[in-house]
Amino acid sequence: MNLTVLMEPIPKARARTCIKNGRVMSFTPKATADAEADIRNQLMNQKAFYAKGTPLRVDLKFYITKPPSVSKKRIYPVTRPDIDNYVKLVCDALNQYLFEDDSQIVELHAIKAYGTPPRIEIEVEILG
Repeated sequence: MNLTVLMEPIPKARARTCIKNGRVMSFTPKATADAEADIRNQLMNQKAFYAKGTPLRVDLKFYITKPPSVSKKRIYPVTRPDIDNYVKLVCDALNQYLFEDDSQIVELHAIKAYGTPPRIEIEVEILG
């Protein structure tokens, strides 16, 4: 299954916690929730769903907009946010929509690079 999500990749933000009416409540920041929803919406055209127990290999490519201050020769952003935060956003967005649980991912490859248009390329295949 191949999917290209046309959006500026954002990292998974940590859950926020607050006290409301004397109760501790946690919530996902709006930008993270919106990005996960965008990924899921573009996934709806795919007919694939991998059942529980299916081992998966996932390749992720994150292409982010290059700031004007960065040299034209630089291809890879060696800056924050960390690549694992980008990966976490995609895996959480696909959980229960493309696969039963992200514990099914047994092999993972991820790249972050500068590119136009900004996008996330997702490739999932069954192992074994």
